[in-house]
Amino acid sequence: MTKVIWDLKKPLPKKSISKKIVVKPISEEQLTEVGRILVITWGGFIKSPDVTVTRVGPYLTAGLEQPFIAYLDNKPIGAVSPRLDNESKAGILDGGVHVLPEHRRKHVGTTLLLTALKWLKDHNMKTAEVTPFNPEGEEAVQRATAFYLANGGKRSRASEHTKPRASTGKTRKA
Repeated sequence: MTKVIWDLKKPLPKKSISKKIVVKPISEEQLTEVGRILVITWGGFIKSPDVTVTRVGPYLTAGLEQPFIAYLDNKPIGAVSPRLDNESKAGILDGGVHVLPEHRRKHVGTTLLLTALKWLKDHNMKTAEVTPFNPEGEEAVQRATAFYLANGGKRSRASEHTKPRASTGKTRKA
């Protein structure tokens, strides 16, 4: 599985962001809005918005994760949930960046990604990482990976040079 990383000790990528989009941090009471976006963007893999409340809620309450929603004309159109790992100092983009299909390729994803990276950097993370996944299949994963790489991410050396051992499931050099 590919992992994409950003070095947060370096300046954040200089990219165009959408001036029409308003990105806001959300509270636990608004997690269902994130869930509604995920139900659409993950092609039914997540069947209920309540999954997000159950999965992300404890991290948000503990101050370790901060979901953000992108709004256009007061309508939620995208989301990202960066999470802190205070031991490793590697922030995680939990589930990646999600944008409703009709709003893709309009800098919404880039705006959300840069917001998440800045939040992680501001919380003293040294790196950020995401493992692109999409239940729609490999083509969707490749699109997501290309998006992250185009926005300053680098493939993790581990994801390039290791593959699972058939017998143990552990990784070995390729």
